[in-house]
Amino acid sequence: MTQTTHYIKFLLFITSLLFLVSCEKVINVNIKNVEKKYVIEGQITDNANSARVNLSETFNIFDSNKFNGIETAEMTISENGKTPVRLNHAGGGIYRGNMTGVPGRTYKLTVKVNGQTFTSTSTMPRKVNFDTLYVTERTFIGKMRKLATVEFTDAPGLGNAYRFVQYIDGGKENTIFVMDDNLIDGRKVIYELMIFGDAEYTLKSEDQLRVEMRCIDMPSYKFWYSLTQGAMGQSQSASPGNPVSNIEGGAIGYFSAQTFEAKSIAVK
Repeated sequence: MTQTTHYIKFLLFITSLLFLVSCEKVINVNIKNVEKKYVIEGQITDNANSARVNLSETFNIFDSNKFNGIETAEMTISENGKTPVRLNHAGGGIYRGNMTGVPGRTYKLTVKVNGQTFTSTSTMPRKVNFDTLYVTERTFIGKMRKLATVEFTDAPGLGNAYRFVQYIDGGKENTIFVMDDNLIDGRKVIYELMIFGDAEYTLKSEDQLRVEMRCIDMPSYKFWYSLTQGAMGQSQSASPGNPVSNIEGGAIGYFSAQTFEAKSIAVK
């Protein structure tokens, strides 16, 4: 199950719980299944042949957690309005294309499935270099913790946004690390990848640490930021909702043209 699908199911579950606990007397609630929606998780980076889209469906409350990949779609990505490049199904609802993105260019994703058409556009931002990855130690809730720490210098001019993805011994850590440059415009940044949801979390000696830095556009930032806010119950609404999507046509998810750089170290 992908990270986006996991959070969407979590939000649906929390919504039902909020409804139940607000009642003052015991009642029988008939929870009806809602109409399923397609979930699109797409990206193209400045790495070679990096176009990739995951296509699935949302879950209902009592569905299993099995990833529901859709294998019958037609997909293309075009660059600056040029002839679209077809993405081929690689298995399990994952589609890939032989395209390499270029900063400053705009990409359009088109997905056709079951008589429906979904589109999204994203402009790849300028690349900000990933300068350094190292480990710092910090006391948090009475315990000394080792944390992945990244350094980079934000490009001058507001509108830059960043997402970091952490892997430990090859396994992806599901925390969403995302930030914009409203408070760091043009500055050198030291950013600790703090895990707030796990009171015992710390890196350990001999862990193989890998961190990916992705420069993303603002629609992609709004998707990831709203996803974290909804999952943690920090939305301004009375109950959690789906994250802000840049997909047109009724699907949930995101399409992001982004730059990519990764660094790896062994934790000491």
